[in-house]
Amino acid sequence: MNTRNSHLAALGLVRNPFPYTPDAGCYFSTPHLDEQLVELEHCVLSRKGFSLLTAEVGMGKSTLVRRLMTDLAAKNVVSALVFNTFLQGPELLAAVLQDFGLEGTGALSSDISALNTFLLANHREGKTCLLIIDDAQNLSANSLELIRLLCNLETDQEKLLQILLAGQPELEEMLSQHSLRQLRSRLVKHSRLYGLTSTEIADYVRFRFESSGSDGSLVLQTDACQLLWRETQGVPRQIHLIMDRCLYGLAARNGNVIDPNLMKEAINDSRVDLAGAPTAGAVGVVPPARTRRPWLYAAAFAGLVATGAALGSRFGGVDAGHGQPLADGAAAQVVALAPPSPASASAPAAQAAVPATQTVAALSVSPDLASTPGALEAAPSLFGAGCEPATEQPAGRRVVSQPLAELTHKLLGARLARLTDVCIDSRQGQVWLTWSTPQAGHVMKKRLTAARFQIALTEYGSLLPREVDGIWGERSRSALQQFQNELGLSPSGEVDPLSGLLLEKFYVQEQ
Repeated sequence: MNTRNSHLAALGLVRNPFPYTPDAGCYFSTPHLDEQLVELEHCVLSRKGFSLLTAEVGMGKSTLVRRLMTDLAAKNVVSALVFNTFLQGPELLAAVLQDFGLEGTGALSSDISALNTFLLANHREGKTCLLIIDDAQNLSANSLELIRLLCNLETDQEKLLQILLAGQPELEEMLSQHSLRQLRSRLVKHSRLYGLTSTEIADYVRFRFESSGSDGSLVLQTDACQLLWRETQGVPRQIHLIMDRCLYGLAARNGNVIDPNLMKEAINDSRVDLAGAPTAGAVGVVPPARTRRPWLYAAAFAGLVATGAALGSRFGGVDAGHGQPLADGAAAQVVALAPPSPASASAPAAQAAVPATQTVAALSVSPDLASTPGALEAAPSLFGAGCEPATEQPAGRRVVSQPLAELTHKLLGARLARLTDVCIDSRQGQVWLTWSTPQAGHVMKKRLTAARFQIALTEYGSLLPREVDGIWGERSRSALQQFQNELGLSPSGEVDPLSGLLLEKFYVQEQ
């Protein structure tokens, strides 16, 4: 064993139990994986045609694909695997031909004809031909149309070419497009992979140890396993990253037990950023101030309180910076961060109704902040390019935390003059914030991409930079839950209008 792996030899291991590349030769089975593998094999051997495999990044798609190919090789199946999906159109078809051992001409019609001849010859010999395209989310619409043409290669009763597309969840969204409905209609099986459970992780680690030569002396304690599960959510690639660091720690300590302390160190080490400093969210590490910027503006927020405030604002239904009208029928939503003061409770009731395209929040701060000078003490009672006076006090209230008030002040204090869809009004001892928003859920679906939200959560410190992948999965929802929980919002993990506003207007950089 080379010097680089000397720590493995010290632990009695003959190979790395947790490599960073797909390892079909050391395949771990779970009931879910076994079910998906059996069903995919059945689709191929029954010559049903087009199947789909999707999963988040690092979930083990490539490992499953290689295991599938290994199993089918013993069942008279001729397979071709294409993983360079940045090849498109004719180049993609040329790669398919090459992996089947054929030479392409570069002409689409003649290359498809050559492939058809090859498929017919194998069919007469009783062989089944399988084409697997990995990372298929990178395929263009034209390449997916080529896949549809290949699906048409068939006999009277069977498909000549079995096709499996494997990719990230974006592939599902691509196939849902109306222009690809013909290809989608040919889909006979869609397999999805999910993370390992905490129990499966314990079995998985034990299996990897034993498959790498361990005599059973290496132990992962239950509490450490729970930490590993909470950090990785059962994603194999993340498990490998952390467990590899645990092995270095064991060798350095001349130990054989992975306890919670070692696991925390390994998790923190896996979160080190490129500059060498622990990133926010590391176990036992206090996040640096730059990743928790809302807490730095408590004093500045008092300036709003010093003016005395109550909400009331009205503005047009145009989204700032985008120029698109708000969705029709957007419901009014009212959120209060504190109960109304006696003064506001006695305010005149004859006030203009808040339009249905607005969401309203009342902000209140603690007395110790009220005496602190703030940047907006001398400002008028109305702030924001989107303000027009309104006189009706909204109904419906709930209380949220002080940190949210501090964050909202920072959100507005620096950018209020540029936000034509946001307004504050300071009257009667409260700070009210009003913003324009269509129906809940519009932000995620229509305005901001998942990647931009992830960048926002990275700025906040609840998501790691390496986790920004444009896929709104469990890790992103967990990061959003942390964001919501720390600001006193309902930790739903969903982008409700208030969470969307805070992320969009402050953390997300305008494009």
